[in-house]
Amino acid sequence: MGIQKRFTRASAKPPVAIHFGNDDVVRFMQISGENELVLEASFEVSANDDVGLREATSCFHSRKAVVSVPSSEILLRHIRVDCNARDDEVVQKLCEQNGSWSHASIRQLPIFTNIRDGSNSQLQQELLCIGVSHAMIDRCVSTVERAGMDVRRVTVPVHATLRAFDKLYRRDGDEMITSMVVDMDKEQTIAMIAHGMNLVVASTLQYKPETSSTQQWKSTPALIRAGANGREFERRGEILPRGLAEPNSSLESCCENTFVEELRGCTRHHSSLFPERPIDRIVFCGGGALKTELCASVATELGLHGFIADPSAWISGAEELASGPIWTTVAGLCFAYARESI
Repeated sequence: MGIQKRFTRASAKPPVAIHFGNDDVVRFMQISGENELVLEASFEVSANDDVGLREATSCFHSRKAVVSVPSSEILLRHIRVDCNARDDEVVQKLCEQNGSWSHASIRQLPIFTNIRDGSNSQLQQELLCIGVSHAMIDRCVSTVERAGMDVRRVTVPVHATLRAFDKLYRRDGDEMITSMVVDMDKEQTIAMIAHGMNLVVASTLQYKPETSSTQQWKSTPALIRAGANGREFERRGEILPRGLAEPNSSLESCCENTFVEELRGCTRHHSSLFPERPIDRIVFCGGGALKTELCASVATELGLHGFIADPSAWISGAEELASGPIWTTVAGLCFAYARESI
């Protein structure tokens, strides 16, 4: 019986990761392997092309799917409430700024506790609240189910993107490193700050990158193959992950001041909560990260080491089919659920 269980677990196919992008494109990916990641299949299909979606799903051996909703559809807000605040009190405070929270599925992440606004005030905590409307969840799930898949999990790109970052760039001791991850997509830019893999600050920004369908991803010179056979990517032997070159003071600034100021606002929020933890690096992903000069300029303005996420650098067979920062979120979905029994 034990042998049969081990065989079943080893032979089971991981779920298909499906991400609804802000560019009205649905991206599919399935990878296998633990130590050496191998691309099983990947596709890009228009969200309105039901025939194309069915054709894409028919190419996967697994019927199980994990789904990420568009980043433009998620709600993000930091709030401070009493430590004993009820869920309805949290929702009420969220709705004071945006009534959409009342129709959303909400996850509360405790960020900081033991906060007092005055000597006689209640003990408070800071919460990072992440919400998605029930209508959007239903829409994504029904689209995938019409294509013949069985949806087992629905999540938000914030978690998937950070999971990809953790898988691709994590090293021993990274829990002590503070990173800013900036997901730049057509309709939404989200800035996240994490201590290791623990998300502590997240904010939607007003900045929207101008993306073009003619833009092509080219690996940066720093993304070079390591190893005698030229087929392995070694990352743990380095102090810093590969990506953009270190900030260059002579680089001509080409970024919008509003974008940099919004990111500075996120760093100030982080510093108010964790003054002892400076931000060590910034990682860009999403379609807007194709503008490497812009990303390098932003990193320089902020005085941080800058990197472009490219999951294909560590997934065998993905160089031609799923390369570039736009595949970061869907790859993160694969990594997050690869070993789960769902």
